[in-house]
Amino acid sequence: MLLDRRPKSLTWTLPWAYLTTGDDPGRVARRLVQNTGAAPAMPHVLNVENAFEVGDHFLDITYRCSAERTWKPAPTGTSLWWSLDEISSMELATRAKSAMVTAWPQLWPHL
Repeated sequence: MLLDRRPKSLTWTLPWAYLTTGDDPGRVARRLVQNTGAAPAMPHVLNVENAFEVGDHFLDITYRCSAERTWKPAPTGTSLWWSLDEISSMELATRAKSAMVTAWPQLWPHL
């Protein structure tokens, strides 16, 4: 699982990006994975949720995407790869937990 640390926080969340009119969300998702030095396959939509935080409206689109690790340093970003075992002991953002439970229901008791 690819997770990103929230700025000025110990909380981990899913990597994210802003979309502008005409952006293809799938391409943006691939770029987030490529920024870690991995070669992603074509992402598939796993879940879509509306979210409201501090007066802002978000559309969370969670993708499932296999990726072949190229084992080179990430050129940009703060995202790191974690195993499912490691994730169960991390401090996660609520929306990240929701996305993971949708992807892997067997994680529910552990998050």
